[in-house]
Amino acid sequence: MKKLISTITLLFLVTTFSAKAEIGVGITGAFHSIEGDGTETTRTSNEKNTGSHDEAVFIPEIFVEAIDDSGLTFGLSYIPVREMGSKSRSDSNSDGDTGTYTAKAELSNVIQFYTDIPTGSIGAFPIHTKLGLQRVTIDTLESLNSGSAYPNRDLFGFTIGLGTKGDLPYGNMYYKGEFTYTNFETYDAASDAGNKLEADLEDYSAKFSIGYKF
Repeated sequence: MKKLISTITLLFLVTTFSAKAEIGVGITGAFHSIEGDGTETTRTSNEKNTGSHDEAVFIPEIFVEAIDDSGLTFGLSYIPVREMGSKSRSDSNSDGDTGTYTAKAELSNVIQFYTDIPTGSIGAFPIHTKLGLQRVTIDTLESLNSGSAYPNRDLFGFTIGLGTKGDLPYGNMYYKGEFTYTNFETYDAASDAGNKLEADLEDYSAKFSIGYKF
């Protein structure tokens, strides 16, 4: 409930703020390094299988934001799907589930509310601190020899980063460059066969955006 209230409050601030500021819309090209660590506990023997996986992907996103004269910004960005890759292992256990297990998932409908806060400059480049709240759906696409499946889950993530922005010599065009880090809630679920899975997810990204102000 607290997370829902925070999201609604931020949306209200963006709506109110935008009446007094320029509106920017644009597209972002982002290089993401996604790191995941997980532990699966089998249903009867309580055997724990741990693993980690890193995936580097390039993902586009779109955004709309409100920018005041000082550079303070409130915005919303959206990514339809963010791939997380897959990883396989071969297991032999006392539960009778011996075989190959392939863990695979993707993040869908990634929505982020964010603010860019001016925090000084380096030479001629203004610097801003980015703070954001992301909401994602983890779609599990695993292939398990046991025949079980894990449910999809909605998770929240907190983003922090640093960036710079400036006007381009083409009409009302502008650019943004950013480095960000996002830590997501722990995915904690049981499969329909009774196994349990806990997974932690982190995302490091480098972004470059082109926008238009009106």
